[in-house]
Amino acid sequence: MSKDEAISRYSRLRQRRNADRLRDLAPRRTSGHEEPLPNLDYQTLWNALNNVAAYIDRHGGNVTVIAVGGAVNTIHLRSRNATHDVDFFNNQLTVNDYELLIRGARDAVRRDRRLTEEWFNNRTIFFIPQERRNELTEEALLIHEVIFRAAGLTVLAAPWQYSFSCKVDRLSGGGLNSARSYDLDDAVQYIHRYLLQRGGRQVNKSTVRGWFVHYQLQWTHANETVIARVNAAYRAKFHVGYDVIV
Repeated sequence: MSKDEAISRYSRLRQRRNADRLRDLAPRRTSGHEEPLPNLDYQTLWNALNNVAAYIDRHGGNVTVIAVGGAVNTIHLRSRNATHDVDFFNNQLTVNDYELLIRGARDAVRRDRRLTEEWFNNRTIFFIPQERRNELTEEALLIHEVIFRAAGLTVLAAPWQYSFSCKVDRLSGGGLNSARSYDLDDAVQYIHRYLLQRGGRQVNKSTVRGWFVHYQLQWTHANETVIARVNAAYRAKFHVGYDVIV
């Protein structure tokens, strides 16, 4: 076997092993999976993440993951009282990183029986276009908006424009799951954070449509209605007299 063939074989093996780790961390589907109850509050999540961090640190690791959804709102933005899990990704994790995360998450469950085995998972990676996974990972690492940090584990927020686009998509009827009661407020929070990060106060609708194209989401007439709802909710939330998306 030539050197190039050996490198290619190793690369395929690593990809397959990483895919196995993805399946290990993705939650198993149950009859109630599509509408889980938000029952993990700020303190519960914070303690659980501390337990994961402590486990990883004890075993000589230091892992960074990127969170999306309810954990960001509950821990970082404090715009929700609770969520049902910590949903994360990082396309640069090694096999050893995955092993530490799996074992750390299970150790946290043993320490707090309020946690289910799905509380810490990377199911979201399956909904990110494969060609965007590295890009989103690198962008989150560059922006480095920390929502949790302890020896052994750092949790960053996903890029705000990505999180916003996913919320608008679900509110518009896209995706596998139906819209939730908190989705509109989440979208408002995410676009607000996006603007704070960039020092602006409005976003062109063409920019939002560009995000949809970039993340391979479908733009339909329903999106226009959702954008109008986001504008109205943003005005009410932040007491401004202008549309945030124009």
